[in-house]
Amino acid sequence: MAAELEMVVTEHFPPYQVKAGDKLEGVAVEVVNALLEHEKINTQHIILPWSRAYHIATQQKNVMIYSIRRTQKRENDFLWVGPIFPASSILQSKSALYLWQIKSIKQKKVTTDTMRNLTLVVARDDYLMDEIVARYQWPADKVMQVRTWPEAITALKEQRVDAIVLQKNNLIALSKLLNFDISDFDPAINLGQAPLLHIALSKTSNPKLLLRLQKALVGLHNSDEFMKIEKKWLPSFSVEK
Repeated sequence: MAAELEMVVTEHFPPYQVKAGDKLEGVAVEVVNALLEHEKINTQHIILPWSRAYHIATQQKNVMIYSIRRTQKRENDFLWVGPIFPASSILQSKSALYLWQIKSIKQKKVTTDTMRNLTLVVARDDYLMDEIVARYQWPADKVMQVRTWPEAITALKEQRVDAIVLQKNNLIALSKLLNFDISDFDPAINLGQAPLLHIALSKTSNPKLLLRLQKALVGLHNSDEFMKIEKKWLPSFSVEK
């Protein structure tokens, strides 16, 4: 059974995946662990910069990657197990994307038409390159790509860029990690709901494994175990700014 899944790759992206010392925790971590435990699969979780995790999952066989947004551009590059939590989950209802700026900087009101004049920071290979940069045709010379989201938040805080696009709960968690004051950031534009976060397998993974995991994930979503995970992590999605 061990050969079915060689490794699990992910990134440090609170509150979904959080590296705390030698431990890995977060709502997505608990869902994935419950799924693997149900299928009696024991394998190593590796935390990497997102671009590195993404590269491994597109190049190697029998690799699981999470939490990954399912976009049109990525559709044929992975085998999709399913969402971390379903669309009906209260956690998904709190996943609106905002364009954030530093509150103390005096700026004119920003709209979806004028925001492309701002310099945006994103993590390399993140879905926002497709969902936001491509959708709004953000000029390439106005997009700074960095390895990790903590680097991106730091770039905004140090005013090396004008804006960042994140869910509120991500910004809260990352600000706590970096000891930044969440009140320093201003949600300039609501850009709508973020796509569901998914669990995926590398394209050449065992198709029988995919079917097993898909079935097990549906069962997990309908279980008391998932309700307990959801309840435990809801405060991380509900902290007021």
